[in-house]
Amino acid sequence: MDNEQRPRKKFPKWPFIVLAILLLIGGAGYYFYNKYIAQDRWKPYLQQQLQEAIISSSDSLYHIQYSDFDLNLASGDAILSDFKLIPDTNVYNRLVAQKKAPDNIYALRVKKLTIKNVGARKAYQEKILNINRIIIDNPDLLIVNKRLHFNDSVKVGKPKTPYQLIKKIFKQLRIDSIALNDISLKYVNKNYRLPKKNTLKHVDISISDVYIDSLSEKDSSRFYYTRGVQLKVHDYKLATPDSLYYAVAKQISFSTAQRNLILDKVALQPRYSKKAFYDKIRRPQERYDLRFNRIAINDIDLQRFLRNQQLYAGTININKPFVEIYNNNAYKKHVKTSKIGKDPHQALQRVALDMKLTRLNIYDADVTYAEADARTGFTGTILFKHTSGYLTNVTNDPAAKAKNHYMSAHLRTRFMNAGDLQLNLRFNLNDPKGGFTYSGVLGRFDGRVLDKLVKPLALVHVQSADVQKLVFNVSANNYFGRGNLKFYYKNLNVQLLKKEEGVKQLQTQGLISKIANTLIIEDSNPDKKGNFRPGPINFRREPTLSFFSFLYKNLLDGLKPSVGFDEKTENRVNKTVETVTKTVEKVNGLISDFKQFREDRRKKRAERKAQKEAEKKKAEAAEKKQKEEAQTTNGS
Repeated sequence: MDNEQRPRKKFPKWPFIVLAILLLIGGAGYYFYNKYIAQDRWKPYLQQQLQEAIISSSDSLYHIQYSDFDLNLASGDAILSDFKLIPDTNVYNRLVAQKKAPDNIYALRVKKLTIKNVGARKAYQEKILNINRIIIDNPDLLIVNKRLHFNDSVKVGKPKTPYQLIKKIFKQLRIDSIALNDISLKYVNKNYRLPKKNTLKHVDISISDVYIDSLSEKDSSRFYYTRGVQLKVHDYKLATPDSLYYAVAKQISFSTAQRNLILDKVALQPRYSKKAFYDKIRRPQERYDLRFNRIAINDIDLQRFLRNQQLYAGTININKPFVEIYNNNAYKKHVKTSKIGKDPHQALQRVALDMKLTRLNIYDADVTYAEADARTGFTGTILFKHTSGYLTNVTNDPAAKAKNHYMSAHLRTRFMNAGDLQLNLRFNLNDPKGGFTYSGVLGRFDGRVLDKLVKPLALVHVQSADVQKLVFNVSANNYFGRGNLKFYYKNLNVQLLKKEEGVKQLQTQGLISKIANTLIIEDSNPDKKGNFRPGPINFRREPTLSFFSFLYKNLLDGLKPSVGFDEKTENRVNKTVETVTKTVEKVNGLISDFKQFREDRRKKRAERKAQKEAEKKKAEAAEKKQKEEAQTTNGS
């Protein structure tokens, strides 16, 4: 849908209302003070004029209150105390019935408003008001949003401009600066069964060089009659709706003059440790820990954002991000959560704010993907150090996708901090199956670093591997990954492992490892005869498999045939392992039987020997007794 075809949203009235209040209070106070000072009735008259101006500009929806207005003609300063902008709910309901009500209602409270150095004489004599500075401390603003269907279809009247609001009093107005310090902003969204509330605190707004006359509306060098508006939010912190994370930022800065938004020390912080996180959710789900030193959004199309609430920007620069993605597959047996339709480029399409970012630049990122394995009790890790690159056409806007529905990524990184990897991805933003492609080239590195991944997750210990190059090209979607892989290496030697019940450390499978290295796994590719083994990829994705797991398991699928471990060989290996296991069990049984036979024979020999010795002792005792009896007889 083109932008012209979309319902055009009105720019909210509240900035004009607040601006009109400041202008009328600052200038009208001096004007009416000079005009009615002799009669000593300038305050009541000012009160009346301000009320009429606010009521007129807001269709009677708002009225104002304040406790005092102190004026010092000598210094040109004024102080307004306990100011309130109050909406009338009865008027609002009447405007709803008349299909004239706005989508947003505002309530504003200001404890103290200071106006510095007002040109009172010129304001009175020439109807030209010059103000040096307006300072508003600790304003409290409430915004209540309720989308009304008729505002999308009914043509509403154009709101009055600031000049139309002041022209009965002044023909020209200029304010050097306006400062709103430490704003508290509360936003209530009533478009759901249960209202949603968000709060911003510690917000500062600076407005420079406000100029209003009969022609200033047409000045394209100004942003709504100003040279610039700068907004700062300090120590921002928000709990995510799922209560699993905090989104935090040390400072958020927005400048209309620079047309940029800068976020310093930004993070998505888990609220729970890894164990507590999974104990709470009881299902397989990635746990994210994201930290960014600075995010800068540049060249923002302000008119499009204010007119249509669409974020169109030139570039985003992300400096020194730290990204940790952790998964625990021990919870697959609990609740199986489908990942279909939830890949990153598909999640982008569900973001509520329509956006188009021409280019997203990443500088010196460290990315870790870790997966805890329930079978081994250990965690496998993939590291991407010093990652830099860029993404183009980052968008979810239908009009932008009609022109180009592909988002691309081009990245350079240090894989496992050992080898240089160049990675390219291309996402089809309109494909309901989430289609994307990725390709890359991984340079030379010591393959033993792969132990951090394959030892915990695949029960394989890499004893040696000289990786020369890995080239891959994969076409994938939510259901399949297909492509090819070329793996060049030398001196591959692995040791197969197993997990035994009650033993903490993984145990080696010596004999099977020797069989695998000797008869199955090829130690080089190409082999000594120059034959090269390609690595075809044809991987079916389980619905519960995360996007990042899917990426590397596609590559593992191609690595198997590259090292001689294709499907046919794998079946043969399984049979060989089974045969060897049975043979070993039989041999162990024979050995055990032989040992038992020897033990039984030893025991029988010992028993016979003991029996002979007993018989011998018995015979000797009998013979001795006979001799003793004979000696006794002879003596008699």
